[in-house]
Amino acid sequence: MNIKQSENYFVDVYIEPHKIDDHTKIYEKRLEFTGLELIRGIISAGMPNVYLTKSARPDRKEEIAFKIKMFETFVISINGALAFDQDKKKYLDSTEVGAINYWIGMILITVLGQKEYHYEFMVHLSMIQLFSSKISINKKSYFSANGKICFKSPDLLAVNHSLTQYGVFESKGYWTYSKKAVESGYIQAKSIKKINGSKPAHSLVVLTQTGDRKILMIKKDPAGEGVELNVDPDVLFLYHFLPIVELIGELEPENQNNRMTGTWMHHGEKYRISLPMGLYERLSRPIEQKSDWLNKISEPYSLAEMCREQKELLRIEV
Repeated sequence: MNIKQSENYFVDVYIEPHKIDDHTKIYEKRLEFTGLELIRGIISAGMPNVYLTKSARPDRKEEIAFKIKMFETFVISINGALAFDQDKKKYLDSTEVGAINYWIGMILITVLGQKEYHYEFMVHLSMIQLFSSKISINKKSYFSANGKICFKSPDLLAVNHSLTQYGVFESKGYWTYSKKAVESGYIQAKSIKKINGSKPAHSLVVLTQTGDRKILMIKKDPAGEGVELNVDPDVLFLYHFLPIVELIGELEPENQNNRMTGTWMHHGEKYRISLPMGLYERLSRPIEQKSDWLNKISEPYSLAEMCREQKELLRIEV
């Protein structure tokens, strides 16, 4: 499969009742998206934790190219319906299938969050906890859940750029449907009662099932309870957008209409990836510091306020 920016794709979405052990699947809708929206999901999904483990940054172009190539290698389109390429599976062992399913699930749940629920991005809660311990932004408490992290947390925290809505997402990528996985994800998704004082707009566990005739997404939406989570919004924006700033920098950035834009070719099609100039400049400055640059981020950033004022943050267009 070659992802084409103007092609239309879809995945059928099912929903289960709120009760944890009721696995009645009710057809909800088609999640429809273009190739351009799929590419946006791939670029946004699973931001790396390189800042926690390495001093040298990887090549972002290669990282994105790998994720796209993996998706295109193992996923096919059947009249727009996405499906796992069954012919490829016989050459894979169970561990490889599991890893590919993980990424398919992460990419499609990102598309779901962006397309269906209008979230700007999603970040890994576990990575945010570690990341926030490495930096100092305005000397605040960056990430806490009643003073400590001791709950079985969901994968992803979703946020819209105006900070008016938070969501909780737990992604499960499996070859066949697993009640155990859904129930485990249910517990994770419902573990957060409030985020920065507000109830999550969505608390979803989503199982992406790849082994059927076509890929399906099955979701459950429990009411959140338990932990009241406090997250410094600046940390969320900083963690998510640093890799995108790096990517644009590798694509030879160009100032276009007060946005910093990088151009990238894929299958002969041109993509333009851009961020508002102010956001790009704010984050590119510390990147340019060659030694221990992350720990030098100490000024009050107010990234969240800067982003709130923008009509659009990450833009991917032809």
